[in-house]
Amino acid sequence: MPTPPPIDYVERWRRIVVARREQHDAACAEQARTTTDYWARRAEDFHQFSREALAAGDPFVDALSRHVQPEDTVLDVGAGTGRHALPLARRARQVVALDPSPAMLRYLREDAESEGLTNVDVIEGAWPDTAGRAPQADVVVSAHVLYPIEEVAPFLRALDGHARRLCFLNLMARQPWFDQLGLWEAVHGQPRLPQPTYIDAVNVLHQLGCYANVEVAWVDTPRRFDSVDGAVERFAEMVVLGDDPERRRRAREALASRLTPLPEGRLSLSTGPYPIATVWWEAGALGSA
Repeated sequence: MPTPPPIDYVERWRRIVVARREQHDAACAEQARTTTDYWARRAEDFHQFSREALAAGDPFVDALSRHVQPEDTVLDVGAGTGRHALPLARRARQVVALDPSPAMLRYLREDAESEGLTNVDVIEGAWPDTAGRAPQADVVVSAHVLYPIEEVAPFLRALDGHARRLCFLNLMARQPWFDQLGLWEAVHGQPRLPQPTYIDAVNVLHQLGCYANVEVAWVDTPRRFDSVDGAVERFAEMVVLGDDPERRRRAREALASRLTPLPEGRLSLSTGPYPIATVWWEAGALGSA
């Protein structure tokens, strides 16, 4: 039996990313919408979710706390609203938070100020385009950022090249919990195409010459809403509802069956525990292209 050809994991990653993005873009095009301000539209919801997730306990923060020292500098690539940058700023000497979304960074700046954190610097821009503006750091982290990155090898090499000691990724071990709700199928009548998981990232890193460490933890972060309509709004951007009444009706019906009333009158949504992976390696493991 002939030996099967080796798998090109970098190319496999690219195909997964492109297929999922094209599906999302097609849904937007049906409503004459674009994805250019996607994160601006999601910033408020993302900020709220990040606070809920931290309150429930974040295993990535726990993993980082075992490695980040008080004199360390940390570069957080794709920092969003500060879910990890701000807890790290309470532990490290300095944190540089980099993100392409002004709306996301506005929340990060406001929270840093309200918490009295003066050791957080902000860089607005996409990675690795802004790598030249980012400083070297003892520890480089990137949480839930890789999924839509088509050119994954340059992204990872730039992370590795900016780290003096360690690089960390935080990635889902299964398909997203919000995909498991079945909302995309209910709204658009077709299965949601998959995104890469931590297994795909580990395989890419292996192909690039890096033998990464992996730690998987289970998390369960119930989401709470004031009403079914409020829940629909929280998921509107992820499933591309737009203003279409029929799409919103389908989403409302699909969500209503999964919401549990709480004693105080609010509604709770839980998909149950799901696995999240921390992937890390020693700086310099990837080398050059």
